[in-house]
Amino acid sequence: MAQEPPLDVPTVKRLAARDPTAVTVNDWLLYPTLRVYSLYSDNLFQAPRNGIASPGVGVTPGLVAIWTNGIHTTTLYGNLDRQVYPDANEVNTLDGRAGFSQRYEAMRDLSFTVDANYVRRTWSSSLQSAIQVPQTAPTSTVLPNGDTRLPNGTIVSPTGQVVGQSAPAPGSVLPLLVNPSNRYAGTFTVEKLFNRGILTLSGSAARIEYEGQGLPNNSSRTFTEHAGFWLGPLLYIYSEGVVGNVALDATPTSTPASTTSHRAVGGLGTSRIGLFRLSAYYGHQGSDSSSIGGHATAGGDVYGGRISYEPFRQWTLTGTVDITNNIASSSATTDLALSLPGVVAVQIPTTASTRIASTSVQSSYEISQLWFADCLVSYSRIQYVDGSRLDNSWIFNGTLRYDIRRDTSLTWEYRYTNLQSNTPLVGFKSNYVSMGALYKF
Repeated sequence: MAQEPPLDVPTVKRLAARDPTAVTVNDWLLYPTLRVYSLYSDNLFQAPRNGIASPGVGVTPGLVAIWTNGIHTTTLYGNLDRQVYPDANEVNTLDGRAGFSQRYEAMRDLSFTVDANYVRRTWSSSLQSAIQVPQTAPTSTVLPNGDTRLPNGTIVSPTGQVVGQSAPAPGSVLPLLVNPSNRYAGTFTVEKLFNRGILTLSGSAARIEYEGQGLPNNSSRTFTEHAGFWLGPLLYIYSEGVVGNVALDATPTSTPASTTSHRAVGGLGTSRIGLFRLSAYYGHQGSDSSSIGGHATAGGDVYGGRISYEPFRQWTLTGTVDITNNIASSSATTDLALSLPGVVAVQIPTTASTRIASTSVQSSYEISQLWFADCLVSYSRIQYVDGSRLDNSWIFNGTLRYDIRRDTSLTWEYRYTNLQSNTPLVGFKSNYVSMGALYKF
């Protein structure tokens, strides 16, 4: 979604704010964390019938290390996540991530970033994304209001005071299966600031190798673009585009295939008008696949918008809507899924002719200085144009956090997923609850 472009190029470089809880070693800032949690799901793999129900326990140690002199910034990061399910040991997970990022700020308005990382996953989704955008390094980010979000999620003011904590993203809501994978990726990013504008270009290459059967190994390349410019004190224009190519390896049951997909939008946004911020966009998405067996294309218009309502500092309410059309020339089977901006409980193949309407409402509320609540409600309607199939996806995710101390917090989460379909053996229901403790050393 749109993000306000900066108003000007900073004349004075401000180093990243220091978290009072960060561990300092010489000129390095270390952000070690440890999370322990328990969970329960009545349908772990979101199966239409006979789903796996099991409790589980997990532990996630992590570390982010940052060194900067204002011009050069080096970031090292890694974490390890272990989940054990006593009633279903065959689905136990051992996931992890490790990487580094090097940022060079040649001038105050021009920077270059190189990132390389490795990701290990035990569970995989049933289809691979047609546009494989790599994960970004957990670096410090200056927010539009001037605060800084640190790598461990802590939000501090320009003076270094802790003023909040970013909400964790909801866990996966897609159909899953046990199929361990190893992903190697590299990314190069250029960011250019203008007076009242910004332009960011990024290119990446990745390789995914699966240890099990079902999904073919693949190599991918992705190029992304983001630009935004103010037209005046009220309106700004922006564009966001991504083009990705996925080359699937040959398997005993399939031939090699190459698919190039894109999604590009342009739109208008506003600065704060009273208690509201608005943005709207229009664009196109599509894919072009070729293999020994033939050639297929798909695509259609996309449009949508976003409205944010902030009645007071402690509460923000955001609503989004997205319409994605995908009319395909062939209904052949594929291992690739549409890349959608919303949270949907089902993957949609790129070769399926569909009209997808997604809406969501998200609320973030600071109950007190110690209690924080986040809630997401998402609904998507997926209509298959070439047939009678109709899916309705409902997702509710609620999180409650209690900060015992500045470095320790407890989190409770509940997620309800419901996919309703008029096609047999497609719909499912899933309830997921978890409780965890996070300690920042």
